[in-house]
Amino acid sequence: MDISVVIPTCNRKQRVLQLLQHLQGSQHPLREVIIVDSGDDQFGDHELSAFAAMDIQYVRAEKSVCIQRNEGIRLAKGEWIFLCDDDIEVPADYLQKIAAHVQQHPEAGAVSGLVLQQEKGEWKAAYDLHSPMALYWHYLFRLSIWGEIRCAENNFLVRNITSYYRRKGNHITKAGWPVITDFSGDYFTTPIYGLGASVVRKSWLLQSPYEEVLDRHGIGDNYGVNIGFPVAGVQVLNNAFVYHHHAAENRLQRPLQYYRRMLALDYFRRTRARQLPASKGWLLWSLTGNMLSFMRVGDRRMVRASLKTIWQIAWGSNPYYKAAKANKKVVEPVL
Repeated sequence: MDISVVIPTCNRKQRVLQLLQHLQGSQHPLREVIIVDSGDDQFGDHELSAFAAMDIQYVRAEKSVCIQRNEGIRLAKGEWIFLCDDDIEVPADYLQKIAAHVQQHPEAGAVSGLVLQQEKGEWKAAYDLHSPMALYWHYLFRLSIWGEIRCAENNFLVRNITSYYRRKGNHITKAGWPVITDFSGDYFTTPIYGLGASVVRKSWLLQSPYEEVLDRHGIGDNYGVNIGFPVAGVQVLNNAFVYHHHAAENRLQRPLQYYRRMLALDYFRRTRARQLPASKGWLLWSLTGNMLSFMRVGDRRMVRASLKTIWQIAWGSNPYYKAAKANKKVVEPVL
């Protein structure tokens, strides 16, 4: 398996150096590592020379993770691209397990392991639903579920809703949200998955590039790439995983992240209708459900972000959509 690694980064030098140490110990050989840097604190030759065993290309690009990824993908010589966020910790056997899977499943074109994030001191890849009320709420508003349904209560409603999700499998709701409730088997397939630790055929990524109109952080960028793949679904291995350290540097505050993510979802709903069959009505309904949740816990900042999001989508004034029509790039909507 001929793998090029593409790492977009911006002012996270120490994170990248740690990542290179992990990649240097990879059990699967790497054709090259392409670092696409948009930061002010540039790497020196002496810092990269410590990794002489790897073929490292260091290139500069403007501040846009989508533009950076697209540039790295175009430069890559490998048939496969390891899309690697700069705050990922990669175990030595990670790529070896993915390569073994692809050998057994030649139809695969996008493969990932589980992406573990630390929540209250525990590394988790899923967020199971244990509360019947939470299950009702997610079903009513067609919201995202990223975990198994494990409600202890087994009443009529719980049984029927659980049966509905079991029949649907991993899918995209009418509002456009990803639902992953089936994690069974050696691997599972899902139409939407985070690509920050995925290995994808270069030809697929050239066919479905990152959308460069999105903000420089690339909030919501994986929606557009996933739904544009020629074969639907990312195959996710249950026996392989990476640690996502969720670096604080250059990270947006939660209300602005939410606002831009919802605008990105609406943008893809409008521009990729055949690939993302979500309706405006269902999306607004789901966003109303989110706003009610924020109101219930008294989160005023998120309520304000929700109100502006609903208003702009309802009136068709999505800044991303308007900018794309004008052939603009790297638009940064503000609250």
